[in-house]
Amino acid sequence: MGGRLPSPLAPAFPMRTFFWTFTLFFSVSTFVSAQDLAQLRKAIEDNIPAVLPDDLGYRIPSRELIDACQAVVDAANQIYALPDLDDQDRHWTLRREAIARILLVYVDAPAHYTRLAHLSDELEKLEARNVAKLTEEHVLKAGILLATQTGANTMNVCPQALAERMVMFAEQYPGRESLQIIELFLQQVRRMRASHRDRRLAVIAPIFQEYFKTIYHTHRVAALEPDIQRATLPGNQMRLVGVDLEGRDFDPATLRDKVVLLQFWGTWCGPCKQEIPELIALYEKYRADGFEIIGINTGTSGDDERRVRQFIDTTLFDGKKIPWKILHEGLSERKNNPTITKFYGIDELPTLILIGRDGKVLNLHPLPATLDQLIANATAPQFEWTEEEKKQIEERERKEQEEINRQLEQIRVELSAPR
Repeated sequence: MGGRLPSPLAPAFPMRTFFWTFTLFFSVSTFVSAQDLAQLRKAIEDNIPAVLPDDLGYRIPSRELIDACQAVVDAANQIYALPDLDDQDRHWTLRREAIARILLVYVDAPAHYTRLAHLSDELEKLEARNVAKLTEEHVLKAGILLATQTGANTMNVCPQALAERMVMFAEQYPGRESLQIIELFLQQVRRMRASHRDRRLAVIAPIFQEYFKTIYHTHRVAALEPDIQRATLPGNQMRLVGVDLEGRDFDPATLRDKVVLLQFWGTWCGPCKQEIPELIALYEKYRADGFEIIGINTGTSGDDERRVRQFIDTTLFDGKKIPWKILHEGLSERKNNPTITKFYGIDELPTLILIGRDGKVLNLHPLPATLDQLIANATAPQFEWTEEEKKQIEERERKEQEEINRQLEQIRVELSAPR
């Protein structure tokens, strides 16, 4: 007797066989994953550093330590890829990965900084307070290194975002450590070249000053004031006061409607003297167009008024003496007058500041190579229409628009006419 032909919809093997095959496969997969997890956990435990070096960021760690931390990171990435990873194993791995990346971020910041910041946020959500605090400390310290670097090949970290993150850390973990991180950031920024320094201070100093006010650290609030006054000068009026070498108070009204270049200088400052011949040439070139230079001697390193006056009377630059007015900060202090140098925290010589005809600062720390063009643009004649001329222009434009409307209406009539 012939047997029944199998239906094309019937299973190729009995359901019982399918059940046991699937169960066996699932068990083997679970076993393999558990075995892999155990091996990867052991790899992490064998390589995680017991103690982080105290000189992180200042000295390159040993090759062995770098390799060990990289092995931890590699194992952590494999653990995250395992199927059915429970929260406990994930949290265990996150903590260990954070320790490894703390060290690696100082070796290769672009590869580890962003991930370390994410780890810090995740650990904070898990309320893993100790490791979260440690991780965030190093996120901020590594961020300082990145935010104070310049150059095309450096990783960009926004100084404002970093400062705001520091304040959040200080509010969450108040104490000496958080204040030390803020002070370290300010210290590293102040060591930068003046133009880079002030661009960063313009955004971070007000953030820190507001925080210091909330914790009543008045000395820190006051210490930031000159930085803020100087760094935020562009686009704002500048306080210009002083005493000349004859002991007379300077009248800023004499500079009304003029483009002014301030040069903070000293007789002992080599770069200051090197730029004076170029400044004399610019002074002669643009003075007739309303350009003026004011020299402000800081009165430091023995530069009393007698020494400065002798320098001006006897020193020639390409056969020429300094032709502009000199203010002396030492004389201002002697008369108990405020000094520009202290008010704006001018601590680097030479410092140049270009001021427009309206008294607002056009450029803080202009580059010597661009100074000629900056002065040319600032002293160029500014044409303004009189009220009568404005009325004439408006009337002419009105008549032109009426003529255009008339022509458009004529075209519409022609197009709508029956043909």
